[in-house]
Amino acid sequence: MGKAKINIWVSGEADACGVWAGEGEITVFDCKGVLEWPCGRFLSPEGEWRPVPHGLYKDLPFKCGHLEVEVPPGCYWVIAGYVSQPRPPIHLNYTTHVGIVQACCDETACVKLYNPTIRLCWDWFWAGLRVLNAVGERKIDREKLAQLESIAKELFEGVPQLPIEAAIESIFEDLVKTATKRGRKPTKA
Repeated sequence: MGKAKINIWVSGEADACGVWAGEGEITVFDCKGVLEWPCGRFLSPEGEWRPVPHGLYKDLPFKCGHLEVEVPPGCYWVIAGYVSQPRPPIHLNYTTHVGIVQACCDETACVKLYNPTIRLCWDWFWAGLRVLNAVGERKIDREKLAQLESIAKELFEGVPQLPIEAAIESIFEDLVKTATKRGRKPTKA
């Protein structure tokens, strides 16, 4: 038939090797936005193949961390969470990280979405902001950066830190240090 299938898995929270036992919704995007294809189907949480509602691959329900969809061959990016309407959030920002997958004719592709903690979402943003500042792409006032860091420390006070979070924070610190070294311009003598 030529259709491709994508098996989409959601990791356990801050556990790239695990699978999230929860339920939620997944949205599939192509290069134009939310995938629109009136001929597609998805495997419902009840285990039945159903037409994609209105041909839009938006907020398709999943449970036990898994969803399977039929798509035309192509490249897609996928998120778990809520795109269109407020519901109980998968996270504060309502989404997992993005997964990118290439789906080929008559084949099944597999993609796993990383399900971060709020601390890991912050760490990702914070490292990126500091790297941009270090390499000179966007200069942010040092006082504002210090205020932001202080506010974040206050917000996370008393929130337990998982071992993986500490390991990733260390990697992000190395990234910022490397960017800072590369961002410095040699001075003329």
